[in-house]
Amino acid sequence: GTRPDCVDNDVLDLLEEVASRTYLAVEYGMQTVHDRSLDWMNRGHHHDSFLDAVQRSRGRGFEVCAHVILGIPGESHDDMMQTAKAIAGLQLDSVKLHNLYAVENTRLADDVLAGKIKLMERDQYVRTLVDFLELLPPQTIVERISGDAPSSYFIGPSWCLDKPGVLRAVEQEFVRRSTWQGKKWG
Repeated sequence: GTRPDCVDNDVLDLLEEVASRTYLAVEYGMQTVHDRSLDWMNRGHHHDSFLDAVQRSRGRGFEVCAHVILGIPGESHDDMMQTAKAIAGLQLDSVKLHNLYAVENTRLADDVLAGKIKLMERDQYVRTLVDFLELLPPQTIVERISGDAPSSYFIGPSWCLDKPGVLRAVEQEFVRRSTWQGKKWG
């Protein structure tokens, strides 16, 4: 896993050489298609860096995965679905999705604890995640659906510490809606 702005052609050439000998997947931190959100997160790059890295990675013999965060402050449901549609259009090998969570000693943690930022509740996250998955191609591998951090410095939301519970809630939402990954793709 790496930032998309950290892979020059020499790095990609090396990854291609490694991929010629063994299985390799490269995971790029996309997070969102919205540059304003990437600026808020202080990522130090914009979405065009991700697109460039993906384009230069194609055909090199390794799989490409995107990391996406749902629930970034200032992003609407439509904004998150724009990210889903962008991922779908790229037809990447895999995606890792997770909710925005806060850890100690960050600006986000300070804002969450001060009540300036509200993290997504589980029900809202599950609905948004299922909406997102409906837009992805059915062949895109979903490697992760939630995230957390060690409890020693984790701030919240606490619901994401129950990974089996999140998975059950997502499965139940699929059944409730009679839907599946890729139902709205294409």
